[in-house]
Amino acid sequence: MVIACTRDCYDTCIFDDNYVPLKAEPTSGFTCSRGLKDLARNERNRVGSAYVEGKEVSVEEAILYVAEKMKGLKGSDMLHVEYDGNQGLLTWYFPARLWNVLGSVSTDYSICSLEGHEGIKAFHGSSMGALPEEMEKYSAVAFWGSEAVYSFIHGWRLFKDKYKIAIDVRKSETAKRSEKSYIIRPGSDAFLAIAIMKILVEQGYAKPDLVNLEVLKDKLKKFDMDYLISATGLSEDEVRELADLYAYYRPLSIIGFALGRALNGGYSTGLISLIPALLGLRRGFYYSNSGGWGIDFSYLRGTHAVHPKTIGMGEVGSRIDEFKLLFVWNSNPVVTLPGGDRIVEAVDEGRLFLIVHDPFWSETAKVANVVIPAPTFLEKEDVVYSYWHPYLVYNKPIRPKRGLSEVELMIKLGKALGVSHSLLEEDPWRAVDVALRRTNVTVDELRTKGIVKLRPKVEAEEVNLDSFPTPQDLKVQEGDVLVFSAHPNYTNSQFSEVYGKREGVVYSSKYEGIGYLVGDGGRMKVVFKRADLPEGVLFMYKSGLVSLGKSVNSVIRPVRNRFGGPRLNDKVYVVVNGEKGELSEY
Repeated sequence: MVIACTRDCYDTCIFDDNYVPLKAEPTSGFTCSRGLKDLARNERNRVGSAYVEGKEVSVEEAILYVAEKMKGLKGSDMLHVEYDGNQGLLTWYFPARLWNVLGSVSTDYSICSLEGHEGIKAFHGSSMGALPEEMEKYSAVAFWGSEAVYSFIHGWRLFKDKYKIAIDVRKSETAKRSEKSYIIRPGSDAFLAIAIMKILVEQGYAKPDLVNLEVLKDKLKKFDMDYLISATGLSEDEVRELADLYAYYRPLSIIGFALGRALNGGYSTGLISLIPALLGLRRGFYYSNSGGWGIDFSYLRGTHAVHPKTIGMGEVGSRIDEFKLLFVWNSNPVVTLPGGDRIVEAVDEGRLFLIVHDPFWSETAKVANVVIPAPTFLEKEDVVYSYWHPYLVYNKPIRPKRGLSEVELMIKLGKALGVSHSLLEEDPWRAVDVALRRTNVTVDELRTKGIVKLRPKVEAEEVNLDSFPTPQDLKVQEGDVLVFSAHPNYTNSQFSEVYGKREGVVYSSKYEGIGYLVGDGGRMKVVFKRADLPEGVLFMYKSGLVSLGKSVNSVIRPVRNRFGGPRLNDKVYVVVNGEKGELSEY
């Protein structure tokens, strides 16, 4: 029997029934500091019962209360928010069927990686990159905006003894441990990628195997090299050195999700993925392979049959007044979504009815009108996939179940509402079977074997250059820019139960003391600390998103990038006065 970690993470570690990492690939006998603490965390901060307006009730009473509150509401009055707190097919995807049948508004699931996926797909037709066994064949790697040391530990292990190049906006731990590192201005990755391509073409390293060189040359001619270089903050010698390293080592490009959330987001990810193609390397990049396994996520959610109205995930906070009811599972939007403080305000003022289904007392659960307990991934059956390695895992519980699973709650609530629809009547495991049909793996096979390796069919075609940007499409980032990175002990807002809560600290090269971060979404009081960072870079760990009771995401009101994803790493203003940190008025 095996069980996979379901968390939003590249590695998706696989364990035996004693929760010891498998010594075979892909886990190779080790896991992260979070995986080591999962059994301990499972016993802490749990929602042990259902609660209605702060009063402990039975789960059945809570469901009936929710159903009564929903009567008379139109679909457009309701919003459901869920994301990748648990990557199980039955935990994340299938429960959306009820809300889609009800006509509830959905998010576009864009908060993390959509922009980058779409930017790469615009050029390649797919965002599917290198597989682990293909990565092993590379002699070098270029980490673009990826803190792989902490956030992609098995990917880092693959390359730790090979030649490593890091491109980032700060001297990250990955940059410190790489043979060469280049620190560039935030949002300038697209400029740097184009400059590298211009040099590769000029020096005769470009190959016509995958890219129409004549079309590309015409597009590259529109960009002035001096302008490109000045936008990156690097010297011409540094840019040319990086281009030479690409020509010599032909590295795999590992592209971090953060690039899609910055200025020029999808353009940056797409253009970086073009560099290996220009050198004749098929799928010589890696971003996320979730879209390449053939899993039909649309079928699981029921959106093949029902087409819900959607809003941008980065816009939930700013548009929360459009809704009377919010149902949340598998996520913690009060902390992780822009404008999460507006959700709290709407609930406190009685304008929004909030229902949360969660195993833990998250920040969102703590302010909800109704809280319903859910089991953790250690306590229920599910099918788990990875967005790095090609293994599907059938999770069997290794701890006693507590609470109601997402599927069970969906079915019970649907019955309490008197709703009937073929999407709700289909057996959940049959739905998983149908969703897996293109993978040639069945639920029965998974139940028998526990773990099955997928064999994705990837067809590499000539790159489509229609979406190549013009100089007018790319913008230069100005001012102080807020950037985030992973902390080794936390996954976003998870694991404070075992590692403690981290108050938000903002690191910069010039600010010290207590002050304010100010953005289009509002302001928040934070502690600034000086650190070795480039001017204009404000750095925070994701685990420290909350400061003095408010989430830093309340500061940002993100605009959409070119391919639809929200821009979360953007310009903010700093208000702090004097070395001792006396507060300034705003």
